Amino acid sequence: MPMKAWRALVVGGLALSASGSQAVSACGDKFLLVGRGVRFEQAYAAVHRASILIVVPIKSVKSAAVRDSRLVTALKNAGHKVEVVQQPASLADALNRTRHDIVLVEQADAAAVSVIAPSAGQSKPSIVGVLEDPSPSALTDARRQLEYVLPTPTSLAHILNLMDDVMKARLDRGRRSGAGS
Repeated sequence: MPMKAWRALVVGGLALSASGSQAVSACGDKFLLVGRGVRFEQAYAAVHRASILIVVPIKSVKSAAVRDSRLVTALKNAGHKVEVVQQPASLADALNRTRHDIVLVEQADAAAVSVIAPSAGQSKPSIVGVLEDPSPSALTDARRQLEYVLPTPTSLAHILNLMDDVMKARLDRGRRSGAGS
């Protein structure tokens, strides 16, 4: 066979074998490829893990933020313990049965939860009022009434960061009260 034929055969064989092979990546190299990274919610681990009670209002639109199943999944994936209850029947029972660090509730129902929460026997949970598409004035009013406000829609990353901020504030408050006694 002439030399040109051998070269053509070798080049063709290399091209055929290269088209059928897969790239082998070392440790973290596969995450550097475009579109192959880990989403924030999958990789996020809570700095301060919390026991979170989500209160789902009975009479609410189906798109209410506290009804979003992705929220519960993201909170659990971050390491939080999550319990979901229907209001008002099982709310007092849930607060008395288990200690909760955070109660996530629609802003309109937050006052009712704050009345029930102190009688729960354990430490008072932090109440986060959820507002669905609030106007600027409604958001300002809610921030005056509640310690923590979560305007929605918002990203799951923002919600996870808010839960960490609430827990950090609770821990700081506990340290200050422990140091003062």
